[in-house]
Amino acid sequence: MAKFKIWMVALTLIMGVSFTSCMDSDPTVTDITLGQVTEIFPSTVITAPYGIKFTAVNSLADKNLTYGDYVQFQYSYNSDEQQVDQNTKNINVTIPYIQVIKTGSVIVGNSKGEEEENATILGIGYGAEYASQAQFIYYDKNTLVVPINFLAKKELDSHLCTLYCNIEEIKDTDTELKFYLRHYSQEEEVAEQTGYNRIYRITEALSAFKNITKKLPTKVIIYANETTDFKTDDLDKAKSELTPYSVEYPYKD
Repeated sequence: MAKFKIWMVALTLIMGVSFTSCMDSDPTVTDITLGQVTEIFPSTVITAPYGIKFTAVNSLADKNLTYGDYVQFQYSYNSDEQQVDQNTKNINVTIPYIQVIKTGSVIVGNSKGEEEENATILGIGYGAEYASQAQFIYYDKNTLVVPINFLAKKELDSHLCTLYCNIEEIKDTDTELKFYLRHYSQEEEVAEQTGYNRIYRITEALSAFKNITKKLPTKVIIYANETTDFKTDDLDKAKSELTPYSVEYPYKD
């Protein structure tokens, strides 16, 4: 259970959670956010989706980052030395924690992917304490960031979570773009509640939706096969119906 609690704390990294020192006299500002690696040398630069560039003043050479990686990271800076406001474009920061968010597959075709699934998930999102929050977010108009909770033993990368978009389901009157999340586990045994964040590029699905409906969706829905038993990921313990997670699509033509 300890690892599950750590995982839920880690999920806050994509929620824009902010922290500042409890001491009014301490000028240190510490925040958590996500971004994309846009420079590696001579310093690592991470550009956030809202445009600010974070230049690391400490070395991240041991993190094996590559250009284009999506990352979640914690950073801090001295507000007495750098004045940050709505016009700020660049901040020099110390980055004590950084983790790459891997990219998951998106399959656009004539299948909902049932045949590629052999395990349930626990859920999508941040947990009950964040029930009022959106359960996944948009990095940009073509990219989703989805936190996925499931049961595992020790190898997170042995769990593949793929989004399927069945274009045969799309009608010209639809306003919601649907995906089906399918979990394939390569582990024979599972023991602990854990999970990860995944990046999903939905450009092709959006294009297919617009070609049929002549408009962009007003909402994106992810359907997932959740378990009724948090001790097993067997499909025979799945809920009777897929669980929908929906978030308004905020982008226009």
